[in-house]
Amino acid sequence: MRKRLVAAVMAVALLAVGASVAWAANVYEVDIASTSPVGKGTPKKPLPVKLGFGYEVSEEDTTIRPTVIEEYKIAPEGLITYAKKFPTCTFAQASVPGTSTLPRACNRAIVGEGLVRNNAGPVVNREIKLVCNLRLRLLNISGAGKNGGMAIRLDGDPPAPANPETGVGCTIAVHTAIKAPFFPVKVQGVPTHELRFKVPIELQQPAPGLENSVIDVSSTVFKKTAKAKVGGKRRTVGYYSEVGCKGSTRTVRVKFVDTQGRSFTANKPTKC
Repeated sequence: MRKRLVAAVMAVALLAVGASVAWAANVYEVDIASTSPVGKGTPKKPLPVKLGFGYEVSEEDTTIRPTVIEEYKIAPEGLITYAKKFPTCTFAQASVPGTSTLPRACNRAIVGEGLVRNNAGPVVNREIKLVCNLRLRLLNISGAGKNGGMAIRLDGDPPAPANPETGVGCTIAVHTAIKAPFFPVKVQGVPTHELRFKVPIELQQPAPGLENSVIDVSSTVFKKTAKAKVGGKRRTVGYYSEVGCKGSTRTVRVKFVDTQGRSFTANKPTKC
């Protein structure tokens, strides 16, 4: 089945040879940024929260696919992670190929879910937009560094979904994960854990002559709780916990870098 699908995609690509490859500019918008419950928290009294996050990517020329994004840095102001206090599985387990079924060890490590919508098509013709929607699962993984990290698990199989807005399905099979460690930074002067990752080439170009452009992501990180020593006292903490924000709004900051080396930072204020 995969060979037939790749052959079909290659046929489309060959028919498109000679078309110009246009490079304009992506347009980015962080359209989902919320925490529940609403509050500020403090470094001494972290507030466990559920985090809703999402963004849209389009092109100035709406007739063509956006340029492929290869690097992300996602930083919600005043949210830090206590990933080390929660169950984990290894990245190797979280990135098992060929199937959407994860090893049993990863079941307790799932901390979030969502949907990633893509437009795929031949590199030589960006006007072709094949629907490739992937199921998103976020898993807490071991071995991701001092502050822990996630595996961003992506899955989808043929055919493309009947409903391209909400369905899961892709022109070719995709079953893989991206390793995304947390790094301590400050946003608006407030301590924050930034999630950083680079998209592997097999997701940027899932088949010869084919590229995959993200157009929309929606995700939720669950409100999970554990116990940790904070400021000398044993506290209830969340996978994500609020420890403050500047003023009455919280800035969610996302830096995108595309395959042309162009970077853009999008910000979204949300109530805190």
